[in-house]
Amino acid sequence: MRGWIWVAMGLSGCAKDAPTDYCEPRAAEEPTTDFFSDISDTSGMRVDNYAEEPPEGMRINDHSRLAFADINGDGFDDMVMHSLYPNATNGVPFEHLVFLNDGQGSFIDHSDASGLRSIQAGLFAFADVDNDGDQDVFAGLDVPNLGSHRSAILLNDGNGVFSALTDSGVEVAQPTVATAVFADFNGDAHVDLFVGNGHTSYGMPDQLFWGEGDGHFTLDTAALPGVTQQPSNGAVACDYDNDGDQDLFVTTYGVSVLLGHNQLWRNDGDAFTNVALEAGVAALGTGNYFLESTGYGDEVEPDVAAQDWVGSNAFGVDCGDVNGDGHLDLWLATISHPVAGDYKRKWSDPSQLLLNQGDGTFINGHLDAGLPFNEGDIDAGMIDFDNDGRLDLSVTRDTKYEGAYEEPDQQAWFGLMRQTEDGDFDSVGVLSGINGDDNDEQLRMKGGQNHAWADIDHDGDLDLLVGGRDQGGGRPNFLFENQIGQENRWIALQVEGDGTNVHRDAFGTRIQLSWDDTTLVREKHGSRGTYNSEDSRWIHIGLGDRDCSATIEVHWPDGQTVELGWKDLLEGTFTRLKYPDQIQR
Repeated sequence: MRGWIWVAMGLSGCAKDAPTDYCEPRAAEEPTTDFFSDISDTSGMRVDNYAEEPPEGMRINDHSRLAFADINGDGFDDMVMHSLYPNATNGVPFEHLVFLNDGQGSFIDHSDASGLRSIQAGLFAFADVDNDGDQDVFAGLDVPNLGSHRSAILLNDGNGVFSALTDSGVEVAQPTVATAVFADFNGDAHVDLFVGNGHTSYGMPDQLFWGEGDGHFTLDTAALPGVTQQPSNGAVACDYDNDGDQDLFVTTYGVSVLLGHNQLWRNDGDAFTNVALEAGVAALGTGNYFLESTGYGDEVEPDVAAQDWVGSNAFGVDCGDVNGDGHLDLWLATISHPVAGDYKRKWSDPSQLLLNQGDGTFINGHLDAGLPFNEGDIDAGMIDFDNDGRLDLSVTRDTKYEGAYEEPDQQAWFGLMRQTEDGDFDSVGVLSGINGDDNDEQLRMKGGQNHAWADIDHDGDLDLLVGGRDQGGGRPNFLFENQIGQENRWIALQVEGDGTNVHRDAFGTRIQLSWDDTTLVREKHGSRGTYNSEDSRWIHIGLGDRDCSATIEVHWPDGQTVELGWKDLLEGTFTRLKYPDQIQR
């Protein structure tokens, strides 16, 4: 969308009198079967996707860590994919594949031209670190003892070509980065950087770097007081307490290190406080859902105080208002082994849907919502794939444990749980078309690693990119086109700060649609989960069969609120809003 002009539209809050040509309620189409189609080969994103004859010594032959990011600023989401454990310490280096979206839903190889292909890192986090209007990158290295290689900041020239910034100030304690999150935590209109260290192998303290607005950062060792040396494994930033700043939820691996307690860092302005225990998200205490001896997840560890409950082997996490009450909830994926004879396995926490009670605490709604137990959940996402106005849940799963189970939901299919009108969830992954033919090993979408959602063809619904974890001999990634969401009503909004009052990425900006009896909230986030899955920065809002009486508000991170009308956010239209009230179509 380069060359388009921002225009002040005289925004108005005319929602109550919305003309029918701006808002047209109708019944929503419901998904049945095969509502995703595999376009992996035809899209052009399979170039060098994995080596059929991998270098000798390569441990895992895939590029299954991945993200969407608009790296050339044309409004369409591009793809970046990272090799997973190629054996960098023994001469098989990391590699990154980059594909530019051509605006028609196809992709062009940009790996070499991007300058990112040979960067020695295991994950990327994207943000505009120098407030110049394009997406820069933090490259996080997760392998120690790799010579002079370190995590780094790379700046974008605006066309998707990156170069390393020397002396960025990002000095990571050890090259064992498992997750990284950009957000403006202190409200100075510069993005800051949280680095989660350790992953599944090392107990390392996490770090917080304050951004200076020009690509440079300053480490603040006092920002996370009492930070523990746990293997941090995933993170997401969101405003869980509705006080206007970005908080942090960090997942840890696993129960053998400080009982696997997760962390919820409440943002206090210039520092954070870990409130996970009092918020009820450090550990559940209720044990494995699959064991009769734990009451199938209803019993609490006997004679054990909450601070001593067994926690989790946690991986991915996402944040969103799943039940429409205006408070942001958490969807957390874990590996939990149902072994009654092993105390820690018996009481370790399975995956959780943590519902925000609005008073600083959460309760686990996983069982009441009818979500399935799986022993090997990995990467968690929250999206409205069918545009019915309700958030759905997605998850990749490890194949390592599925041999013990017969039911599909206990096996390693890509998990997609559609929220129904009553707030329960239907498991639709096996029927969705994502998992393909049970007899076709290449199409069978078991054993995914990271996954990410973006509307690659701008038809109004979120398409799906899944990292194909190596199952032996190498494996490509998979791209699925959404066929159901475009049939329903939607709006799509991109919010951008001015770089002075609000940072360019405008992370933390909320879009709120309020009816008399319900509220729909969407908040703009950066990366999520383990090894940084990154979804589209466009805020997609499904409307389902909702009427036109809603008040529409944009809540900017600096506290300013703008009210929009339906004529400002046309249904079926991509709209850009620049702080505070400039609209671009």
